[in-house]
Parts: sequence; structure tokens; C-alpha cells
Amino acid sequence: MKILIAVPTFENIQPEVFKAIYNLNPGEHDLYFDFVRGYDCAIARNEIGKIAQAGNFDYVLMVDSDTIVPPDTLDLMLDPPVDICLGVCPRKNTKEGKTAIVKLGSFAYHDNYYYSDLPKERTRIKGGGFACALIKTTVFTTCDYPWFQYTTNEDWTTLSEDYYFCSIANMMDIDIWVDPRVKCGHLARYYQYE
Repeated sequence: MKILIAVPTFENIQPEVFKAIYNLNPGEHDLYFDFVRGYDCAIARNEIGKIAQAGNFDYVLMVDSDTIVPPDTLDLMLDPPVDICLGVCPRKNTKEGKTAIVKLGSFAYHDNYYYSDLPKERTRIKGGGFACALIKTTVFTTCDYPWFQYTTNEDWTTLSEDYYFCSIANMMDIDIWVDPRVKCGHLARYYQYE
């Protein structure tokens, strides 16, 4: 498979992040690296989707500029291949081990898993953060553009660009999965998976 590994970033990629990407086990896949710099995350992710389509990639692995992926990320996330598969990262500003992975059946993206209650096997979810997200490129063709954007709800809560993408995928009956074996580090977060 031809896989684009792309980092949406406003400024720079942390050296530890690039080292983790460099150390990914490629298996029998052809891996290509790119990053989109100078935009907000939603615009950068949209640009990455366009690059994946234009380059005829089978998949794109989006890795945030502060996320450390384990070397076997692709092996695990492609076993078996699905349309959208997320790794697990700590949620921003948590001290209790809350993840950015939202349980299936949750209302309004609020019922997140904690590390302590993560399932042991790959599980369907409502959505999650895209710090480590493997997306089949055909999903971008199936869903309407823009794929990523920030939205404000009637109660003035904000839906982040990654949750917005998940909501579109849910409306299109595209399954979203989390692979709890892909435990990522998040630089500058209070909680790291141990």
C-alpha cells in the first residue's frame, strides 16, 4: 500500500515526533512523508486530504506535531484495514488519564474513555481526536468538502475539526475505530500512557 504520513502544523514538528515517524515499521508499504505548515489545524488537515487524493495514496496517517507514535503503529492499525482507525492519546489538560476517544452512542462527544476503561481490542467508536489517525483516502471522496472545520453549536460549545470530521463520517455510515494497542505519547501533556 502507498501511505502518506502527514503532520498538520502551525509552526514546527517536535524532533521527538519526527524521530518516532522515522522509526515507524514500514512493513511492505511504501511510505511518504509531508507536512502542511502555517495554517490552523482544520485548514492543514483539509490540505493533507487533498495531497492524499492527488498523490493516489491508499491511506494517510495524520500525526500531530506533538504526538509520539509507537514503531508498530501501521502494523496494528492495518490489521485488518478499515476506513478510519485512531490511536489513543491523552486528552489535552487532563491529569486523570482521560483520552480523546469518544464512546459509541455518546451524545455530543462528551463520553470519553479513560485509559483505565479502554477496551482491550479494536472497537467501534463515535469519534475522537486525530493526534494519530489513519484514514483511507477514499473517505475523502465519499464525504463532502471541507472535511475539517471548527463549528459552534447553538449552546455556544465548539466542535473541533477532528470531531467535525467524525460527525460527517457518522452521517455517511463510515465506521470509526480505535485501536487501543496504539498508545501514543503526547508531548507537554500532564498524563502520559504508562
